[in-house]
Amino acid sequence: MDAQEYSPHYVQINELYIDTVVIDDTEFITLWCFTVLDDEYKFVYLGCDFSQLNQILIAAGEKGKEIALHMANILNEPYDTPTLIPIKEQFGEYLELTGHDIIVYEPLAVEDDLEAYDDEDEDLPIEQLFGGKPNKTRQKYIIYQLDKLYPSKIFEPEKIVREELAECFEDDSLELAQLYYDYLNAMENGYSECEARQVAGLERDVFFRMARKASDLWK
Repeated sequence: MDAQEYSPHYVQINELYIDTVVIDDTEFITLWCFTVLDDEYKFVYLGCDFSQLNQILIAAGEKGKEIALHMANILNEPYDTPTLIPIKEQFGEYLELTGHDIIVYEPLAVEDDLEAYDDEDEDLPIEQLFGGKPNKTRQKYIIYQLDKLYPSKIFEPEKIVREELAECFEDDSLELAQLYYDYLNAMENGYSECEARQVAGLERDVFFRMARKASDLWK
């Protein structure tokens, strides 16, 4: 019996802080980084290829160019595999990528490679990512594969239609409008309608309709 076709579940993140670049003897690279998922900082292993890493370095601006030159010098000489390039340690800060929609997905069968963890074991607190003492519990590792990244489309309303919006719902309606713009941006960057709604977190029809109406209310 043939295995079911794998359909990746896309997730959009908008903040990426890269701590270490790991290069092995394949065409793929692993980034040790952290990001914001469900309003919390989470440690993530992010896989990408060299062309995608180049996109990240370009998007990161001057600091990205500096790190690209540093990596080129390493790759031009014989190097061990795997080779770890500690960004935070060598450059004094994380390589920061913001202002972009970063679309990732969980690779096929990644759960089979992870150790089971207890529900009581939490992800590392953010202070530990900044050099604090590690705890003695096992960490839940999150592994994603990079699919695409592109500049964010920011929803900037000119005025509030105050007659249609109750004051207590203004912030929520603006957030919904931004999700609709995330959906439009994903559509413009090659995702199908179904995938774009998944990227923006608007899979349920009721949320999609609310987001579309919210974008109409903010002009």
